[in-house]
Amino acid sequence: MLSEALSIKSRLKRFFLTLLVSFGLIALGLFYTLSGVRANIDRIVEERLQQVVNNSHDSRDFGLLNSRLKVFSKTFYGDDAFLEMEGQALQNRFRVLQSRIEDVRTASLLLQLERAFDEYLRHCRWANTLLNWRTDQDDDINDLLVLIQEVIAEKTIEVALQGGDVHYLEQLILLISGYRETLLEIAKHNAEENKAKLLTGKVADLPPENQELVQLRLRMQTLTASEPPINKLGHHLLSRVQYYQYLMRLYQLEMIQLGEQGRLLDNLAGQILTAMDESDKQAAAAAISARQGIRSNIHLLLTLALSFLTLLAVAFWLSHRRLFKQHIQAPMELVSERLKAFQQGDHSSPMRLGRSDEWSEIESIFNRMLSDLRNSVSALRDSEQRYREIFTNSLEAIFRISISGEVLEVNPAAVKVFGYTSREEALLSISDMASQHYADPADRRAMIRQLYRDQKHHNFECRLLRKNKEPFWASVSNHLVRNEKGEILYIEGALQDISLRKAAQESLSKLQAYLQNIIDSMPSLLIGIDDGLKVTLWNRRVEQESGLAAQKAIGMPLAEAFQLLDPDCYLAKLRDTLATKQPARLLKLAGRRTTEKGQPRYFDMLIYPVLLKEGSGGMIHLDDISERVRLEEMMVRSEKMQSVGSLASGLAHEINNPLAAILQNVQVLNHRLSPELDKNRKVAEELGSSIELIAEYCDLRGCNKMLQAIATAGQRAAKIVENMQSFSRRGDSSFVSGSMADLLERTLELASSDYDMRYHFAFHKIRIVREYEAVPNVYCEPSQIQQVILSLLKNAAQAVSGHSDPPCISLRIFATGKDQVCLQVEDNGPGMDGETVSKVFDPFYSTREVGSGTGLGLSIAYFIISQNHQGQLSVASEVGKGTCFDLVLKAVTC
Repeated sequence: MLSEALSIKSRLKRFFLTLLVSFGLIALGLFYTLSGVRANIDRIVEERLQQVVNNSHDSRDFGLLNSRLKVFSKTFYGDDAFLEMEGQALQNRFRVLQSRIEDVRTASLLLQLERAFDEYLRHCRWANTLLNWRTDQDDDINDLLVLIQEVIAEKTIEVALQGGDVHYLEQLILLISGYRETLLEIAKHNAEENKAKLLTGKVADLPPENQELVQLRLRMQTLTASEPPINKLGHHLLSRVQYYQYLMRLYQLEMIQLGEQGRLLDNLAGQILTAMDESDKQAAAAAISARQGIRSNIHLLLTLALSFLTLLAVAFWLSHRRLFKQHIQAPMELVSERLKAFQQGDHSSPMRLGRSDEWSEIESIFNRMLSDLRNSVSALRDSEQRYREIFTNSLEAIFRISISGEVLEVNPAAVKVFGYTSREEALLSISDMASQHYADPADRRAMIRQLYRDQKHHNFECRLLRKNKEPFWASVSNHLVRNEKGEILYIEGALQDISLRKAAQESLSKLQAYLQNIIDSMPSLLIGIDDGLKVTLWNRRVEQESGLAAQKAIGMPLAEAFQLLDPDCYLAKLRDTLATKQPARLLKLAGRRTTEKGQPRYFDMLIYPVLLKEGSGGMIHLDDISERVRLEEMMVRSEKMQSVGSLASGLAHEINNPLAAILQNVQVLNHRLSPELDKNRKVAEELGSSIELIAEYCDLRGCNKMLQAIATAGQRAAKIVENMQSFSRRGDSSFVSGSMADLLERTLELASSDYDMRYHFAFHKIRIVREYEAVPNVYCEPSQIQQVILSLLKNAAQAVSGHSDPPCISLRIFATGKDQVCLQVEDNGPGMDGETVSKVFDPFYSTREVGSGTGLGLSIAYFIISQNHQGQLSVASEVGKGTCFDLVLKAVTC
């Protein structure tokens, strides 16, 4: 160990300790000097800063208050709650700000602004009151006009029943409608009035709608000249309009005063802002003066500090220069001379510095390094010999190649791989590796680029050529070898012949692709799973149905990936199959999605176990049987319709006989009571009466209406019987070519009158949306098609009545294919669930209450379309989304 007194470290420690003490003394002197300056600076800065902060707070608060006041002046109209709440809040803010401001002039202006705002609030309250009164008058006058219109309507009905002239009363109703439109227009203009224009108006100006009200009063004089009670209501209406005009004038005057008061507020606010700005300027001037004083004090302190530091720097520089020459520069020159000699080849002479400080350790380390170097050279020779033995005897091809492609060294295994007879032949023959032994020279260029990027790479697979140009697959691993300067010397690496492995991989890939093509070409849905119910196979048919690609589906849980079916309907059976290793079949599983026509989908599922190398699994095979189920349902429905048709035929035959007797007896009874027949007159006179008295008696007692009701009911029953007979027979004797649009429009006219009277709601209130395309005519029996359309319209009208707002029925006509025309009847009613949709065409099935329908309307319509016209009638519906019926008929082709 070196003596503490002789070491360079101890000398530097003393030097820096002296430097530290000197800086401490200077810092202490500066501290006492700065203490007095800091006290003055703190006081000046605190006073000026507090003044600036106070002014800033006052200016900010008044700016916010002024902005809030401007927003209030534009938003209080018609909102009394907001007026009171915001007005009280603004008054409180005025008082708080006034109590905080110290400037006398600003405080006085703020007090004037507060008093002016109190007066402004009073005008605002009165303006809102007048605005509310004017709005109430709009409603009162409108209600009075409605009352007058109802009185005139009742008068019109009364005069019409008495056979009088109602033309004048109808004209009055039109006038009332005109009055209401004018008042509505005035109310609309009032609601959209330009309040900024009213605030800047003059007292001499008339209200915006004054001229329209004057003209309206002149037009209303007509009502005062009418008969009671219309004239009294007319006088009352004129007084209301006159009062309405008076309120508008008061509102205008109040808005003018409100505008003057608002301008006064803006003027006072501007004066306050000016006063605050002057106060800020004074504070800024004081801050500038304080800043100049602080600068002068700081300048004096900086001058003293720089003087002391300059003297100290000169002293330390002289001391440092002496230490550097004696303990660093001189020893460094001796070390440099010895290192130059070592570089020139003197590896045996020791280093002689003759010092007892830290340099003695450097001398000792260098001398030990010379001894270790002699030992390392001997070990390096032994290592090189061992590497040469490994290089020569290795079974893996090892090589060294330059960047340009020239072979520098190869081992015997590499000579054998490339088909040469000796190492010397390989070194002389291979001058460009890329063109001589690469099947594709681009592979070598790609390998070089990867080497430049990563410095090395492993298992780079490419096709190489032997000496006789025979191709083979090789796996190459190599790296870059650089010198001490980082320059590239050569590429060193190894390669393996992997031709057999590559051929096996290609064969396996072809087999996998062939099996995958077979699986993807299957029309059924095929899904593979493992024992954890995760997807292992997902064919193209499943991709198309689910919209999920196989790459994403593989590895996902089956219940999450497969959404076509409810997992609850098959997961239990699937787990049972995996546990028992027994196949299982599930039939007619309902799908979650529907077809493009809104029809439900059904699937048959076959589950069978599969033994895998990693364990067990299973396969799921699904077939879409939706079309088969639909055909089965159509066959069942057709059998039902044929059974009901046979029943209808017998029932119609049995009803026709008593029905014919009823209608015939009603007709005979009408003839027996007719005054126009002489026989009736003669028999009545023989009984001491007259046929006129008997006819009058029947009329007064309502017998004629009863007979007419019996006849009407009989005719309706006959029509039902006729429909039942058509239900049981087919024929085309009355089939003609007709326009679907014309049939639909005629049926709409019938529906408008029929439903208004029979079903207690106005058909004309239902919005009918027509979407007709140009389509060819259809071959049909018009009355039967009208009957079907009427039944569809009836069901749609009943569905939307009381359930939809607004009720709407959409009618569409368009062509489907070359020889079919489709009529769609869609409503926005509550819709139907799946069970109701499946039974909607069944005979005697009805969702209406007992006594409101027979349940044969849609079943007869289905029979007419499917049996008599060889067409199609289908329905699609969802709960909450309305119902749509599709009627498809064959088009007339030329």
